[in-house]
Amino acid sequence: MRFEDLTDYLKLRRIAENPFEIVRYRKQQFGPNDLEVRFRGRPPLHLRGGRADFHMFHRIYLRDEYRLNPLLGSRLGCVVDLGGNVGIFSSRIAPHADRIITCEPVPENFARLQMNVGDYENIKRLQLAVTDRKGTLDIFLPVQEGATGVFSAHRDGNEDRLSEESIEVESVSFGELLDEHDIDEVDLLKVDVEGGEYDILYPAADLLPRVKRIHGEYHDVRADDPRTRIDNFAEFLRDTGYRDLVVERHPKMPNHGMFFAAR
Repeated sequence: MRFEDLTDYLKLRRIAENPFEIVRYRKQQFGPNDLEVRFRGRPPLHLRGGRADFHMFHRIYLRDEYRLNPLLGSRLGCVVDLGGNVGIFSSRIAPHADRIITCEPVPENFARLQMNVGDYENIKRLQLAVTDRKGTLDIFLPVQEGATGVFSAHRDGNEDRLSEESIEVESVSFGELLDEHDIDEVDLLKVDVEGGEYDILYPAADLLPRVKRIHGEYHDVRADDPRTRIDNFAEFLRDTGYRDLVVERHPKMPNHGMFFAAR
């Protein structure tokens, strides 16, 4: 067993009933078989084979890429999960939050999200996209279905990964989401929307004082729009009151990485 596998195994022993099965699955994570992660004392996760589900589980549960560990010592009030995917982030934060609103527009992802977090009474599940307006949004389908497939409303600059084929999904603005679900304050906003973060957050500048923390991923889209460049985006977050701001740049991809903003 490699050191990385051993480290994962030791972490998994604390939270899962089948840690060795999970580590073995890691070696064929994009294979055809599904995996059930059987947690101790709470509902399992059902990860699809041939998809990036295990990769997301590894990032969120084992590598803590969203930096949740420092937040879990105290109870969170409302958490909003934009880009809920198959529910992995929401399942991790669920035992530590009073209320979670998770939004995922892609039907096949939403169906698996329902399976994974349907037993959590504190998670409200919405099949929609959050963007800059109420209405509909075209989501482009991946060129390569499965492990490396990405769904995004932003095809410019990503023609190698996104096909011309799209699906139409329901959309709302961030403000409308807050109003429709009576959200006065957000303790944690998680954003992983494949380039849609700029369309969500810039128009919501006047609402961001109600959001204590944002943990998210930023992407390289619309290179001709200076708002999408990370230095400008970081300055925008500082201007809206986020004094504690950390940017983790991807070592190989330009204008891509993680950001963590707190008041």
